Amino acid sequence: MIDALQRFLEAGHSELFECMALFLLPFAHEDVAILGGSLLVVEHQLPVGLALLSLYGGIVTSDFAIYGLGALMRRSPRIRRMLLSPRIDRLGHWLGSHTPEIVMMARLLPGLMFPLYLTCGLYRVSLLQFGLTTVLSAAIYLPIVFLLFSTFGTAVLSDLGYWAWILAIVIFAVAVFNWMRSPKWQFLLRVSSTGAGALVSRGDAVALLPDQVTHRGMPAVGDMPRKVALAERIPPLIFYIPLAVQWVWLGLKYRDLSLPALANPMVEVGGLWGESKSSYMVMLSMPQRGWLADFVTIRREQVGGSDCERASRAMASAGLSFPVVAKPDIGWRGYGVALIQNAAELRAYLAAFPLGEVIILQRPIFCDGEAGVLYVRMPGEAGGKILSLTFRYFPFVVGDGHSPLRDLILRDARTAWKAGAHFGLDTSHIGRDLQDLDRVPAAGETVRLSFIGSNRVGGLYRDAREHITAALTRRFDEISKGLPEFYYGRYDIRFESVEQLRNGEGFSIIEINGAGGESINVWDPAMPLAQVYRELFQQQRLLFEIGDCNRRRGFRPPGARAIVATQWHQYRLIVQYPPSA
Repeated sequence: MIDALQRFLEAGHSELFECMALFLLPFAHEDVAILGGSLLVVEHQLPVGLALLSLYGGIVTSDFAIYGLGALMRRSPRIRRMLLSPRIDRLGHWLGSHTPEIVMMARLLPGLMFPLYLTCGLYRVSLLQFGLTTVLSAAIYLPIVFLLFSTFGTAVLSDLGYWAWILAIVIFAVAVFNWMRSPKWQFLLRVSSTGAGALVSRGDAVALLPDQVTHRGMPAVGDMPRKVALAERIPPLIFYIPLAVQWVWLGLKYRDLSLPALANPMVEVGGLWGESKSSYMVMLSMPQRGWLADFVTIRREQVGGSDCERASRAMASAGLSFPVVAKPDIGWRGYGVALIQNAAELRAYLAAFPLGEVIILQRPIFCDGEAGVLYVRMPGEAGGKILSLTFRYFPFVVGDGHSPLRDLILRDARTAWKAGAHFGLDTSHIGRDLQDLDRVPAAGETVRLSFIGSNRVGGLYRDAREHITAALTRRFDEISKGLPEFYYGRYDIRFESVEQLRNGEGFSIIEINGAGGESINVWDPAMPLAQVYRELFQQQRLLFEIGDCNRRRGFRPPGARAIVATQWHQYRLIVQYPPSA
């Protein structure tokens, strides 16, 4: 070590700069920092001792910095209102009772460290316990990983030369994008409940019989893949890069990046983002309104109980009674959607909703059958077509008669993927209560885990194009023509049976989406990734073609700034909505 220090002093500023870089890099991502340290040792002969000391200091300091940031966030009144509640406090209790396991697992599993260490600070997990665990785990983890990287680096990275740095940058970008994803709660919950050995032997989900009915009126799930699709596992910011590239290319080809906003020129930015969902339903002509689930809207205005009173009067005037579905007028992926059972729940929902924003109260359709119908029609054409039909299965598990619900959730690939939502650890979703998680469902019992069926909470999507019929196409052609200048969008529906749906009957529309309503069949776990992109590329081309036709008819594109503004407005609202159910 003394020899290494002497070399460092003799080398001057070069090694000083490298050591400072290694100290700071863990603040971005520690595995990338360790990779960088091994590259410096292999390529630039940085002393191993100095590299390890710099990395260790940076890793431990960054861990405490993340914890401290969480502690500072707790001092913000706005964050306390958003995140600290009796329901969410169980996350803090859980972290406090499993701190050593959680801190160690967060170091091993990509994407977990920042959100969990931040949450440890936010919920005041013991600093002494946190600090001892992170100091010891880093002392064990760092030399092992460093040795692996250095060993392979000597054999491989040194031969690549400067290409090694390009590889490191790519790995860094992937790691950062992955860092932004939701934590893989299933691993942590499994470890905290059954120990680290559960990572090796997870157990098997309850098998379904080929014709076992879990969703009334829907085709049996049977042996249909219930895994997590590759498209779902790719971080969104990476997944959408090819689509962004095509969007820019089509924008240059058609000389306007905002052209898709003319797909439905009577709707704000064509319904790409941030449009009012109720505006579609209000515009729908009277003969077609019978297909809509009854609804009313109310604007959140007061802090007291007047909003609840106005909502009750509006419901009575529309013939609505409890239970009722409450959801944001500007919504996305089921955020803020909840089934309200009584006036007290409605009052609590309204109190948590952003002031000045509109809420839709809608008659619930108690059918298990749910689907997304993507419709398209070129301007000037007499008829359109259904581009895709997707069945949406709400997240569920099947009881075996002896396992509690929490174990059943962790055994199934899809429900384990979103275990944080079902266990109540996701602030945007209510999840199951503790008593329910301890309950042992009967053998063969289907347990619905969420009112909403979005894949955000583990819903299963199935490509159902084989059920598209001429009768169904005619029905949605009639409905779509009841909307002025509507050429592209997705209808979310509830239906009684597949047979009735094929005949264009027995369904109710619960939501209409515009140009931003992508074909959700691409999230079918059985669909290959290449086909996913083919379908999404095709839909994007159609949006530009429709927009170009409407531009030639005299409609003016709103411009890219308007699209970005509506997207930002939607994102800003989503984080303020009450948790979905």
